[in-house]
Amino acid sequence: MFDHSQGAGEYAGALGKAAPPIAVSTAAIAGLSLQDWVLVATLAYTLLQIAILIRKFFREQDRG
Repeated sequence: MFDHSQGAGEYAGALGKAAPPIAVSTAAIAGLSLQDWVLVATLAYTLLQIAILIRKFFREQDRG
């Protein structure tokens, strides 16, 4: 059945491992080509890095 003794972190890890194939399958069904998928993933990664840098900058400003 379903083992409730596993921690939430293990479930999150399993979900994280399953997310890329699910996303690719969904994108393929939606009509995105591999080239478009790479473009979207690169854009998302770039925006994530920018957000992390902005957050880090403001945290350092608050401390200093």
